[in-house]
Amino acid sequence: MTTTIADEPPARRNATPGPERGGGATLADVARLADVSRATASRVLAGRAAGKSASHARVLAAAEELGYVVNGLARSMMGVGRRSIAFVSSIMVGPTFATMAGGAEDIATAKGHLFTMCTTGGDLDREAALIETLSEQRVAAVLLVGSTPATEEFERRAQGYSDTLARVGARLILCGRAALPEHPQIASIDYDHRGGVRSGVEHLVGLGHRRIAFVGSLDDMTTPHQRFLGYQDGLADAGIEFDADLTVQSGNSSDDAASATVAFIERHPEVTAMVCQTDVMAVGVCRALHDAGIAIPAQISVVGFDDMQLVADLTPSLTTVRAPFHRVGELAGRIAVGGVYDGPAVLPVELIVRGSTGPVRA
Repeated sequence: MTTTIADEPPARRNATPGPERGGGATLADVARLADVSRATASRVLAGRAAGKSASHARVLAAAEELGYVVNGLARSMMGVGRRSIAFVSSIMVGPTFATMAGGAEDIATAKGHLFTMCTTGGDLDREAALIETLSEQRVAAVLLVGSTPATEEFERRAQGYSDTLARVGARLILCGRAALPEHPQIASIDYDHRGGVRSGVEHLVGLGHRRIAFVGSLDDMTTPHQRFLGYQDGLADAGIEFDADLTVQSGNSSDDAASATVAFIERHPEVTAMVCQTDVMAVGVCRALHDAGIAIPAQISVVGFDDMQLVADLTPSLTTVRAPFHRVGELAGRIAVGGVYDGPAVLPVELIVRGSTGPVRA
């Protein structure tokens, strides 16, 4: 037996590109059932019509009967309705960015906005394409989160993003990154990276430490650079000459920091304290010291930065700098939903002293 496959019907000549229409009710369907114009139905469903007229009641009843759902994206692209707020980062790194995103989302959702989270993987072309797409969708604001290169190239790129977003009435907000003085229209909510590390070094000096190492990525990104400057500030305040040999190059992972620490302590047994760019690095440092039989803090004290939740549960618990990530997100969120921007903000941080630091060894 031979099975014959029928020819497919020819495509409509005037068909428009894009997804096929689903079976949902349209605004025209609601207007027809309620016996009103489409303009009236639109005003009622947008909440811009008086609520006591018979036509108002008929529109709501018709929408409920037909299961009509307002196309929020279409409305936002026409400049009406609730717009989304986008949280954009290179990667979603642990609880720090999650806490910042939580602060922004609390504000956005309280105002009825959709909150979206996007990552770029550090790909600049992907980042630029994402900003363009978000502007096409009439986003209300983009929160560009985390460390960026401290270069003129980044400033030009940020200006381009700001211009793209401004065309649709949106704005660019830097979170956890210092302001760009030449571009005051780009909002910035940051926290005191430099002062935080400086306070950690000051704490160690007060305990008698003089040979203090710094563990960090030591690149031209804003966060590592500011925290490294804080380390140098702390040494200078104490009259300790900066020694480049006491800087430990490491990626922002506990494994990288552990490996770098193993090699470093073999060359520098005189070091009595280590200040780390992040808590993630500090965890790796502590692991390497434990594995080497070096007691914390009796032989080497360790300071981190970020106050991730897990570091309070280490043995010993980690002395670290607590940054106000949630508050940064909240303030950025307030600007994103239309709040007043009074200029760049740099929020204070707090040194949290725990068991990983102690007096210099005798």
